[in-house]
Amino acid sequence: MISWNRRLGGIGESAIETRLKYFSQPLKTLPEHDEGIDFYCVLGGDGSLSSRLFLVQAKATEYFDISWGRSFDKETVQFWLSQLCPVYVIVYDEVGKNCYWISIEEKRDVLAEMLESLEKKTVYLTVDKTRVLGLDRNDEFVRKINEDSQSLSFRLNLTRGTPQLIGEGYVRKLPVVLLPDILMTNIREGIRISMNYLIFNYLLRKDIETAYDLCKFLTTFDKGHYDHFVLLGDICNQLRRRKEACSSYRQAIEICKEDRNWNLRKKPTDPSIEDVIASIEMRMGKLNCES
Repeated sequence: MISWNRRLGGIGESAIETRLKYFSQPLKTLPEHDEGIDFYCVLGGDGSLSSRLFLVQAKATEYFDISWGRSFDKETVQFWLSQLCPVYVIVYDEVGKNCYWISIEEKRDVLAEMLESLEKKTVYLTVDKTRVLGLDRNDEFVRKINEDSQSLSFRLNLTRGTPQLIGEGYVRKLPVVLLPDILMTNIREGIRISMNYLIFNYLLRKDIETAYDLCKFLTTFDKGHYDHFVLLGDICNQLRRRKEACSSYRQAIEICKEDRNWNLRKKPTDPSIEDVIASIEMRMGKLNCES
């Protein structure tokens, strides 16, 4: 005999799936693969599916007063937050025959703080009646899917060190967020590599002055890499700025001398730090730089 709670769960899933079909193509997950997700959905209900993917956790209840609440395992919440597409919890109210939803992406920061708590093994979520999933186009939900997808894309690109603007069209926005140290490191490294590409591109185009301006900025932005200063010295040499070239080479040597890990971490085919310093000193010798 099937229990009422199980039958109610099936009724809720059917009601939610019916509404999702108006603007998306939902695919029910297999029972053995249900890890906190009931539907994988592709946005677009008019025959022209978009590339927007979103996930749904479906719930059902007979007791939806002002709001509905439930505790979820931390592993489930962490699984939601680790997805590359937005996740939504949708609750079917059996008494009122309505469906209500919340965005997990919208609550990301709060949920992340809850996950850090070592005292509790679960995270309590509430869903109120503010957002209704109706038997219509559900413009608000579709708009939220697009917003959350852009937000996730922004976060993903941040982890790769390639931040982007959010929005579509001519006017877009730069989200102001407090970045974890690891993301700041990734972004700085992305800037450093991109600047090097630009500098060498301008050198190949014989635009030495622009290459100089960019390299000058790079040595100010990131003072920890000797090769920035060697490159600036080489560019200054091309521009016949001997004094500045010598100064840049000296700075490069100082950085090399402070790097105590170079010889320990280098590959066998890489030059030793002593060889690197010798190559810089050779450049200085050609310019008759003072020691």
